[in-house]
Amino acid sequence: MLAENAVHSAWVGAPDAVDASVQAFPEFLAGIPIWQLVFFIVLGLVSLLYGLKLFKGMVVIYAAMAGVVVGGAVAVRFGVPGPLGSVVGAVVLAALAWPLLKVAVSVLGGIAGGLLGAMCALWLNDPVYVLIAGLVGLVLGFVLGFLLFRGVIVFTTAVLGALLVVLGIVGLVMAAPSAREAVIAGIHAHRHWLPVLVGVPAAIGAVYQAVQTRTEGTGEGKK
Repeated sequence: MLAENAVHSAWVGAPDAVDASVQAFPEFLAGIPIWQLVFFIVLGLVSLLYGLKLFKGMVVIYAAMAGVVVGGAVAVRFGVPGPLGSVVGAVVLAALAWPLLKVAVSVLGGIAGGLLGAMCALWLNDPVYVLIAGLVGLVLGFVLGFLLFRGVIVFTTAVLGALLVVLGIVGLVMAAPSAREAVIAGIHAHRHWLPVLVGVPAAIGAVYQAVQTRTEGTGEGKK
């Protein structure tokens, strides 16, 4: 009974948490240091254009980035310094990603699918749909990672790469004091355009990766 009540309470409160997260995201983005934003753009471009060719390294890097977030959150929860938890989390997940590459790709595919599904649901202006679409995308991305390994690598590196590039560029624009408030207001007013801003470059990157690897495979790219 206690477990059922906890699950019910979590599900009921989840939409409010989703809506609060969306509202707070611009301010969070504005607090990211400039060097991290530049790193996002560089890593995003590499992932977007060469994700399949460099997928082993990209998977390890993305796993380390996930470890930074998860490790930091767990550390704070248990009263441990956040930076220490982030370092430990990054090292542990990066070390696990290499030998468990297929599992790591599936997990990252789930993350990419969940993010894309949640972003697309922003058009519906209802946090419940955002939550449901995110969960569906998460499950689909994870399962397909085991069935369509190569395709999920292209999808994941393209979506996450495009997202990093968009976040990096928007964050750099917000670094200018004169533009910060206008950008934050614009994000709040037009947040449903986020899937377009991410989806278009992601689609271009996915096509580019597919064409590039096919050309190299047939030898047409070598003169």
